[in-house]
Amino acid sequence: MADGERRFKVTPAMVLWSLLALIAIILVAQNSADTTIQVLGWTVQAPLFVVIVLAMLAGWGLGLLGSQAWSWRRRRSQEREE
Repeated sequence: MADGERRFKVTPAMVLWSLLALIAIILVAQNSADTTIQVLGWTVQAPLFVVIVLAMLAGWGLGLLGSQAWSWRRRRSQEREE
């Protein structure tokens, strides 16, 4: 390899992120129609892909909170045993 020349290496993380980006593009393209959501008397109109992404983010966030709560509880019980 000559000076100043850089080799481009494809990593598994790059492949994964590329696939996720492709899936996101397909999701947006196929679910762009407006939809109406009614929750507790509120009515919101948004593209379906926005609703799907928000639901996925809410699920991810709740999973993260549950994981943290479990971790904190486990750590506290281990500290009490010591």
